[in-house]
Amino acid sequence: MATAPRLSLLPLLTLVGLMACSSTSEPPQGGSGGVAQGGAPGSGGTTTAGGSPTTGGTQSTGGIVTTGGILLTGGTVNTGGTMNAGGIASTGGLIGTGGTLAKGGTPGSGGKTGSGGIAATGGSAGGAGGAPPSTGVPAGYPAPTADNYAKCQKVAVGGTGNACAGQPTGNVCIECLFGGSDYNTSETTPTADATSEAGNYVVTVTLGGAAAGDTLVTAESSRGMLQSVTTTPGQSLEYAFVVNVRDMEGQPKHAGGPGGYPGLDLFFSGTNPQVSAIGYALADATTKPIMVYIASDSTTCDQTGGSYGGWGQMLPEYFGPPVGIANYANSGAASGDFGFWSDISSRWTKGDWIIIQFGHNDKTDTDATVEANLTPHVTAAIAAGVNPIMVSPPARATSIPIGDQTSLHAAAAKAIATANNVPFIDLTALSTTWYDGLGMTKTQVLQAYHAGGTDQTHTNLAGGEKLAGLVANAIKTQNIGLAQYLR
Repeated sequence: MATAPRLSLLPLLTLVGLMACSSTSEPPQGGSGGVAQGGAPGSGGTTTAGGSPTTGGTQSTGGIVTTGGILLTGGTVNTGGTMNAGGIASTGGLIGTGGTLAKGGTPGSGGKTGSGGIAATGGSAGGAGGAPPSTGVPAGYPAPTADNYAKCQKVAVGGTGNACAGQPTGNVCIECLFGGSDYNTSETTPTADATSEAGNYVVTVTLGGAAAGDTLVTAESSRGMLQSVTTTPGQSLEYAFVVNVRDMEGQPKHAGGPGGYPGLDLFFSGTNPQVSAIGYALADATTKPIMVYIASDSTTCDQTGGSYGGWGQMLPEYFGPPVGIANYANSGAASGDFGFWSDISSRWTKGDWIIIQFGHNDKTDTDATVEANLTPHVTAAIAAGVNPIMVSPPARATSIPIGDQTSLHAAAAKAIATANNVPFIDLTALSTTWYDGLGMTKTQVLQAYHAGGTDQTHTNLAGGEKLAGLVANAIKTQNIGLAQYLR
């Protein structure tokens, strides 16, 4: 592989291992055990097709669409070129029985789609929504340039550093390493370069070109930044987003995993990805992002290798500037055993957010114990002017229909939220409704949305994207303060 150019970046404090998130305290299994992972990762799950807004016209006449999360039969959307203002839509498709999104065509150049294909409550979220709305370049963000894109190169899918991991091997993968080109195989010892080049980066991209394109944008360790953007010949769309670059680009730390490349790494993939320009810079006082920190376990963490995918890993797809996601979820973590509270609290500032989800590794604890473990961290966030969101864990797909999930402590998460007057998202219930509404057998669900096609607890990248969509939809429907930043 050719050596990427080395760029000088301001110091700021802050993929070859095939091993997925692993825990020193939990056995490598899914099902009713802990959420530590093991086994050989596969190729990553299914891909999805885009939806189809029209250009300034009437969309889905006689179909079933959503407007603000309410199902309309025979309703009209996309009047005047804006589809489902508020960002929650099936993006030109149909929501069928059980909430499965139907496929559409290519988006028109005049309209906006909704929030990445988020369906109504109980429906399928994300992954079939077509191109997210183009946000352009916010004030203070660097303009995308052809010179920056010239530093990228085409590489094999899943090659050195697991580039574009989880994508079909026949796809095109474009790798852009804007830091060092040396790949660190240890996620226990970050390199000096990785530490010095860490920070929050504001990024802009121009997608589209002379040929029709489909372009999926990821960053760091298979972290979803934009759902696949479909462009017609000659069409050009600009997007902006925030990338949280840590000294180890997957989980904060787990033995045996890769540390990755130092600095900012972007990847563009698809059957024919079309990119023409990129801009990037470390955030400064004028572009300081609103950060959403995540404290959780391996169902949420930034996975490596492409077979596993945490929902927090895919959450950035659903947010535009100025929001950035800093995912500190780590394998094997429990409510009383999460070692990264200080990493989060030393970085958060007033106005930031923290998502807290624990329960999978607390199966031997009572709800009262989980409440006692997490309440001090919630009150500390509130005291710092940081906004907590309590989230219950995604259901285990041990059976279809989904069985009893009380061991996941949704009741404890809800009690903490109620006591502290903070939002609560019942992802246990939402994911249960989604799984049961798919109209699939357990085997089909696992093959489509779970790691290796057999893991009952951990999702693949496609499944992580679906769960992230459920969380984003809940933020919208509950009118949580972050809703204004959803794509």
